[in-house]
Amino acid sequence: MRVFLSIALALGWNAFAQTQRLVSLDVAAIDAQGGAVTDLQAADVQVREDGKPMPIVFFRFAGDHRLAIPPAPGEFTNRPMPAPMLILFDRWNERIMTAASGWNDIDNALRHKESADRVYIFFLTSHGELFPVHPMPFGEQGTGSDEISPAGLVTKLDQAVHKLQGLRDVDAIDPIARTNTTFQALAGLLQQMAWISGRKSLIWITHGVPLTAPALTGDWVDFAPPIRRLSELAADSRTAIYTVAQSAEGAGADVSSLSRQALEMFAELTGGRFYPSGNSDTAISAAASDARAIYRIAYYSTVRDKDNKEHKIRITSTRKGIKLQSRQGYVPGAALAISADEKEQAAFGNEAAGPFDATDIALRVTMSRKSRSVLHLDMRVDPVDVLIQRQGDRYRGGLALAPALYVGTELQQPPPPVNFDIDLTPDQFAAAAKSWIHVGQDVTVDDKTQKVRMMVYDRELHSLGSVTIPIQ
Repeated sequence: MRVFLSIALALGWNAFAQTQRLVSLDVAAIDAQGGAVTDLQAADVQVREDGKPMPIVFFRFAGDHRLAIPPAPGEFTNRPMPAPMLILFDRWNERIMTAASGWNDIDNALRHKESADRVYIFFLTSHGELFPVHPMPFGEQGTGSDEISPAGLVTKLDQAVHKLQGLRDVDAIDPIARTNTTFQALAGLLQQMAWISGRKSLIWITHGVPLTAPALTGDWVDFAPPIRRLSELAADSRTAIYTVAQSAEGAGADVSSLSRQALEMFAELTGGRFYPSGNSDTAISAAASDARAIYRIAYYSTVRDKDNKEHKIRITSTRKGIKLQSRQGYVPGAALAISADEKEQAAFGNEAAGPFDATDIALRVTMSRKSRSVLHLDMRVDPVDVLIQRQGDRYRGGLALAPALYVGTELQQPPPPVNFDIDLTPDQFAAAAKSWIHVGQDVTVDDKTQKVRMMVYDRELHSLGSVTIPIQ
């Protein structure tokens, strides 16, 4: 059963009376030539919030090409996969001939890709509706597939362009109505992308939306606040937005406009990049390169309850020639609070209903039968991937474990999660670094159960790992 969080809830951080809040960042490390940097250490990175240095409490390389330990005989693991990429071709905000320029750019970009694994395409149509050209293999459409070549994606895109030719609705003339429709579509896509754990990228190829627009009353509407809220939703779903300000003039277009300011704001607040017209190929390539150079970093921030101030984040490297790209700010009280239990429930529900194993937490699992109806899962959890902090003379952290049981692709009623508290002596912590953290759990199944997905959730870092195991 998939768990949905309303947009209003998903936009914010916890708003409890506590003053210490964990801020987690997905950071892309890029060298002077724009290439991926995969060998950074925590000592190479400095984080400042509102100009104040912040001690890093969690640091790990999370690029989608990181090495994985090969499974031993009888062992199942969750190996890293290409980071999901969603391309949004915006016909709703286009101008005359803009669509043809954007279409050609996307075609060229897709033809140059070596693989189309986990690449999805949507249109925002001339009627302001989302149309799945190549949807994700889950969610509202549920008809997508990862088994497609770049040439196959180009064919589907070309067919969709011809099918959806048409003039824009009259409502699109009103900049306020047009922008609000655009934001609703973006929110819907971001919620779908939240169903996949880990970092994702959204490449939005568009003529853009205004940062401000005149209302019928004569006043001006400022779209910066909803852009910040959407950016919080993107950051909460770990989605970086790459924007391309597409124009009919292609690469020769004028780059100065209020639309550019809005698109730059989306990129800055989510850890993506902004590109001028004619750079769809560059944006798609950059998103794929960034995914190979991602680091997960976290620090504690002291903020007041119901704090609606935007906190600025600056992250730099002490190594010369390296640029660190991440979200540049957050608003703790941007929306209603989501409790820790709600976040955990959403993470488990979405992962159980999705098609992919989560790889934020590396797992190695072996399975044996204690009886016909009881399976024993022997799990090893990589301590590098979970937040374990020294408290006095102990090392402590908190996990939650939950199995998902399936008959074919149909999810059976899952048992409730079980908490597992990490509490290690220094010697045990040193041993865990070599042989991983050992966790065992019994799972009750029936004769119809065909596979089990074991899910492990870090209750503080809100990250997830899972392994799917067929039942013989």
